[in-house]
Parts: sequence; C-alpha cells; structure tokens
Amino acid sequence: MNNFQKGIYTLILLLTCCVASPIIFKQIWKNSDIKQQKAAVKAPVVNTQTADTDKPDSTEAAGETQPTSEGETAPADATEAATSAPESSNGNFAQSGPEYFDDALFIGDSRTVGLRDYGTLKNADYYCDIGLSAYKINETTIGGSTVWGALNAKQYGKIYVMLGINEVGNDIEYTASAYRKLIDGIREVQPNAIVYIEANLHVTTAAQTSLISNERIDMLNAHMRDMADGVHIFYIDINSVFDDETGALTPDYTNDGIHVLGKYYTTWCEWLCANTVSQGQPAETAPAENAQAAEPETFTSEPAETEAATQGRPQNEEFSNQ
Repeated sequence: MNNFQKGIYTLILLLTCCVASPIIFKQIWKNSDIKQQKAAVKAPVVNTQTADTDKPDSTEAAGETQPTSEGETAPADATEAATSAPESSNGNFAQSGPEYFDDALFIGDSRTVGLRDYGTLKNADYYCDIGLSAYKINETTIGGSTVWGALNAKQYGKIYVMLGINEVGNDIEYTASAYRKLIDGIREVQPNAIVYIEANLHVTTAAQTSLISNERIDMLNAHMRDMADGVHIFYIDINSVFDDETGALTPDYTNDGIHVLGKYYTTWCEWLCANTVSQGQPAETAPAENAQAAEPETFTSEPAETEAATQGRPQNEEFSNQ
C-alpha cells in the first residue's frame, strides 16, 4: 500500500470517528437520563398508623419504601416518611399481623385474583375470578361452588368484597342495588363476620373512556361507602396509596391502566394489615352449623344497556404483573 492509499484510509477513519462519536455520546447521555428517571419513581406509600376515628381522612408520618432497580425495596429508614390513612366514615382502624387473615375470605374480580396470586396473604381464602360481577355472582361457580356455597361451607371472621369495575359502565343505581343485595346476603349467611367493602381502584387517565371513568368509579364507590354501618360493615379505600396528583391510578404502577403491577400487591397486603378493624365480637347469633341460611334473592333482570356500553366495559382478561 503506497503513501497515497494510506492517506486516503486515514482520512476516512478520521471522518468516521468525527461522525460517529457525537451519536455514541448522545446515546450514552440519553440512557443515563432514562436510568435517573426510573430511579426517581417512588413506591406506593403504606399507612402504618391507626386511623383517628374523629378524622378518618387525616394523614400521619410513617416509613416509606423505595423500589431498587431489581424491584426490591430498600429499608424504611432509608426513605422519606409519609402516610395515607384509609378513607372511611367509620371504624377504629389498627395495625394487625398476617395472622389476622387466617379466617378471612376475599371476594372479587381480576384485581382480587392479582391479590391472591401476587400478594402475601396466602393464609386467607379467595373466591375470585376474572370478570366476576355483582350481576352474575349468584349463578357463577368457582371451583365447583357458588359464592353462597363457599360462604355456607365455612365460618369466616372477616369478608372482603371488591366488585364493580366490570359494571361501572352501566347504570350506577342499578349496580349499587345489586351490590347491596350481595352485602345483605353475606350478612345473612355470615352474621358474625366483619364485612369490608373495598373501594374500586381508579384507572389511569389514559385508560378512561366516556363510560369507564374515575368520576363514575367515584360515584359507585360513594354508594358502597353508604352501605357501611361502622359496626359490622366497614368501607376501606386504598386509592390514596396508588393515585397520582390528579386522583387517577399512577401510570408507573400499572401496565394496562387498570391493574397494579404484580410487585405492588405486596404493598396492597401491607396496607390491609395496617387498616384492620379493632372491635369486640358482634352480637350473638345462632351458630352457622345449626342454621342453614337461604340464598338471597337472585337478580333476575339484566340492566338496560346499549351496545356501546357493553363494548366500553373493561374485560379484565389479564392484569399487570412482572
């Protein structure tokens, strides 16, 4: 190779370096920014304080955990303290351990399926299915049993119910009446159990439609809150843990805009442990084994709904996980 050819190759090499270097450095800088943004995402805050019965919506300081890059959590003392008290109009809420749920039953749709599969309360029983609704719960069978068969088969101390995201696109009053029949039926079959009505989780702003919106979810939740009596039935609302500053589900906590990521069901379980009812035994009633409760009246008529309402209803065929 003569000197002229060497000069040409050297010039090409220099030009290549001059063109490629800025591109490489730009990509490195961009990747660094992305990592910093991910590191800045905070985990949901769990309230570990007993709620004040006179100020149920107050907040107090407690430890917050931060996710690491592997999705694990850092020690509580390594993060800034903040809390969110349960939204409830009644009840003296207290911290309990996982053993509190030894005699608990969770009834719900796909969000409760996620709680069962990804949560830490493995000692509880679960009667849940994707797409379960208050409209169809009387005739739905899970594991070969209706919900009333499951309730008659075992005495429970606590029963948690979260249904409504599949029905919120329909008439709110009708949906609330179906929900009320379910709660009344649970009280009839399990008179000694504490019933927790769980507020429906909000969806992200991007996941909202004209039918499935946080405004409609709040309307349904308000009806559910009115069902609580502060003695046997309590309303609890975890939305303040998962919501962003606009009152919608935080996008960083979900993949589909409707269900939280699998790792945050642990946060959910911690919140449930931190918000249990501390009260004496309910009034004496006949033992469950000596009284066969009749199944509550079945909701026979379907709500009047348009084709658009049916299409707009979230199907909950899968939930976010990792």
